Amino acid sequence: MENFTLIEYQKERDFSQKMSVVFEFVRQNFKSLSRCLLFIAGPPVAIGAVFFNDFFNRILGFSKASRGNAYGSGVENIEDYFTSITFLLQVVGILVFLWIGGVITIACVYGYMRLYREKGSNQIEVSEVWSYVRQNFGRYFGTVTSYFFLTMITFMILSIPLMLVMGVAATISPFLTIFFVLGFYVGAGLLGMNLSMIFIIRAAEPVSFFDGLQRLVYLVKGKVWSTFGVGALNTLIQSVISGVFLIPWYIILALSFLHEVDSAEFQEPSSVWNAVGSVFFILYFICNIMLYALPLLGLAFQYYNLVELKEARGLLNNLETFGETSAPKQTDEHY
Repeated sequence: MENFTLIEYQKERDFSQKMSVVFEFVRQNFKSLSRCLLFIAGPPVAIGAVFFNDFFNRILGFSKASRGNAYGSGVENIEDYFTSITFLLQVVGILVFLWIGGVITIACVYGYMRLYREKGSNQIEVSEVWSYVRQNFGRYFGTVTSYFFLTMITFMILSIPLMLVMGVAATISPFLTIFFVLGFYVGAGLLGMNLSMIFIIRAAEPVSFFDGLQRLVYLVKGKVWSTFGVGALNTLIQSVISGVFLIPWYIILALSFLHEVDSAEFQEPSSVWNAVGSVFFILYFICNIMLYALPLLGLAFQYYNLVELKEARGLLNNLETFGETSAPKQTDEHY
């Protein structure tokens, strides 16, 4: 039987230790956590992937504005398609199901972490995580939605001075424009990744969204780059692994273009292409959403690291329980 050592959350860790503990947590909980993500977050993500795949296939299927569409929807050209109810339903389907899938994924990961600590075991059932997700879905949905609008508003505000600076830079040298654009993307990534810690803060502490932002600013002060590094590296790993499922899709797409290279127009994708493309699209999205646990776990352990660095909660708890006999762990602390 595998030796199980409970991972301590409230602990100071350097960068390599934070990366190591993420993969140790995944190793310990791979079967249970992946099953929870697959059965709880997987269905809405799969439905969203089907909508996305159908949307993409329709775009590729247009050859001429005057030619009919093989999908039988009555849309005669791409202009009519973008004003049709079909397009509206596809966009709504993509946004709604992928949005819900993303919210459930975050709730699953942090709900699983809470149960892991409370039970002191990696034997966690899907029903337990599902119960947590149902009870806390509204809280996570509000956090994700508020996070989205906050980042969008912030980026829009920051883009205004960027456009002015780029206009001046373009008159001097085009290389300066490229430099400022790259700087903007780096800054956007830095801001977005650090703001993502709001998810674990609201999962671990009973605070409102704006109180959580104040808490976030306090915790990441002086640790902005390390927080970005932990989240970005895990996100890169997530993207590389999940991207493997897109390789066959890209190959099929390239073959489709090569097949039509001598034609006067690009024809609709074959039924075989559609079937294979749908399979790999669904696999990619499901794999991607499951691997999203990596940056979520990375930011969670960074959160506990920062709390320990600035407040020494773990040390204080150890001092309070020093000399006491082992007893069942109390679960009145908010995760």
